[in-house]
Formats: sequence, C-alpha cells, structure tokens
Amino acid sequence: MELRHLRMFCAVAECGSFTAAAEKIHNVQSNVTMRIKELESELNQQLFIRQKNGVVLTSAGQIFLGYAQRILQLTDESRNALLDNASPRGLLRLGSMETTAAIRLPKVLAKYHVQFPQVQLSLMTGTTNELIKAVECHRLDGAFVGGFHQSSSLHQEEVFEEELVLVSGVEFESLAALAKQMSGQTVLAFRTGCFYRSTLENWFYQAGIIPGQVMELGTLDGIMSCVAAGMGITLLPRSVVESHGVKHAVHCHALPSQFAHVKTVFIRNKDTIVTPALTAMLDLAHEQFAIDGDVQTPPAGTILTSALACVYAA
Repeated sequence: MELRHLRMFCAVAECGSFTAAAEKIHNVQSNVTMRIKELESELNQQLFIRQKNGVVLTSAGQIFLGYAQRILQLTDESRNALLDNASPRGLLRLGSMETTAAIRLPKVLAKYHVQFPQVQLSLMTGTTNELIKAVECHRLDGAFVGGFHQSSSLHQEEVFEEELVLVSGVEFESLAALAKQMSGQTVLAFRTGCFYRSTLENWFYQAGIIPGQVMELGTLDGIMSCVAAGMGITLLPRSVVESHGVKHAVHCHALPSQFAHVKTVFIRNKDTIVTPALTAMLDLAHEQFAIDGDVQTPPAGTILTSALACVYAA
C-alpha cells in the first residue's frame, strides 16, 4: 500500500467518480481505476460500488476512508513539522458555522491571506454537529462551533461571545404582540445539528411553547429573507441580524440571559499537531475578535420571559 493509492482512493471517494478524481489529481482515469483495483485486491475488500453515474463507498470503504484520511494528514503534518516553523505554510482546513463565516471570519481570512500567502486555506461551513464530527475524524484541522461540548477527543477554547435574539417580521412591533401568537409561528432554521436551532428548541421546551412547523433552509440569506417576508421567526446572533441587508424589515427581541449569551468556540482534535499555520490563524482570530467585541453586544430590550409570563398568565 502506497500513499499514492490512498490519495487516489480519497479523491474518488470525494468526487464520486474515477473520471472526476483523475481530473482533480491530474492523472489519467485508467491509472486511477487500476490503482483502486490494486488497493481492493490488497485489502481483500470491495471499496466502491460501481454505478452508471459514478461510484459510492461500500461499508468497508467508509471505514477505510477515515484511516486513509488520517494517514495522509499525519504525512502532511510530519512534513510540515520538519519545515521552518517560523513560516506558516501548507494546507489549513477550517470549518465554521455559516453565521460565523458570514460575519466574523471575512476580515480574519483576508488578513491571513495577505500575511501568510504560502498557506493553502480552505473553509467548510456546516452545523455544529457536522463540524464536530469532521474535526474528530480529522477531515478538518479545526472549526468554529457553538458552545462547549462533552468530548474527550477535542481541545476547545472560547473565541468570542454572541447575543442571540428572536427575529420576527416587522408586523410584530412589540414582544408582547409576538408572544401572543408564538405557538402558531413557523420556525425558520438550519438543518438539525445547528447549535442555534437546538438552543431555540430548548427554550421553547422550557417555556412550554409548541411552535408551528419547522421549515429548514440551507442559507443565512434564505432564512433572513423569509423572516422579513413574514413567513416565520428564527433565532440568530444579533450581530448577524444587524449586519444583514434586510435588517430594516425585521425586529429583534431579547431572550432570557440563560439563552441569550452563547460562546463561539474553536475546536481541534487533541492528537492533531498544532502547526504554525494553525497557530497564526488562532492568533489573528483572537486579535480581530477582540476588536469586533466592542460592538457585539448592543443594549438588550425587554426580556422575553416577562412578556410570555404576562401572556400565559392571562
């Protein structure tokens, strides 16, 4: 088994076809196909199911993929560790919640690109649960997620704090008006695994609220636009709402403190080597987030529990 076999295998798994994988790694398709067959023969396992429109991993292939990715990552880490530690370089794979990627990270990434042009930077967005799994299985070097989590395999450090707010259309000018119709409202949210969605669901449960249907949307712009159009409500960081283009078409309503103030945390796998590229990224992120921190918590409005108490006591 050679590293080239593993690189080809991972490329095919990622692209879903031998042809696309060959293009990605600048090789010929026949060579990729032959090397995968050699790998399957050596392992005595079928790694891919061949279909007319591509390939999918078998159960054995799914298991082997995690090991192959880890071997390749360790190879890259060992090579980088022997290079000049004073100069960040190589590949840095980051993950982030979409809200953080949209609002907090652009300045960090722009400065990082200028200061460290030898680093090949990639960013994957996803839910907190998806990002945790990607870090745990070494598909990412680190990720910005919502809150601290019970995981013995992760190193976690707080990078900034957000104020979460309930967001509605302008037809609900006051919190009391929204609270009266809370149980019938459609919740607009990211897919299951989103930290903000789970926070909203937890608050609903404790407040005894049964919302209407949950409509999942894949983008921040989609959620904000639907809220502005009066389709429903959502839960987002105040900083995200106040920097969005439709901010004048929505209203923010403050939450109880136990739900309103949440920490964004940077996670990495404990057994991952902290490369100069990763160290430089974290230093720059902490520096920029400290600057942004002056405006991240505007004055809070009426506390939502007070309005709810009045409504449900009536």
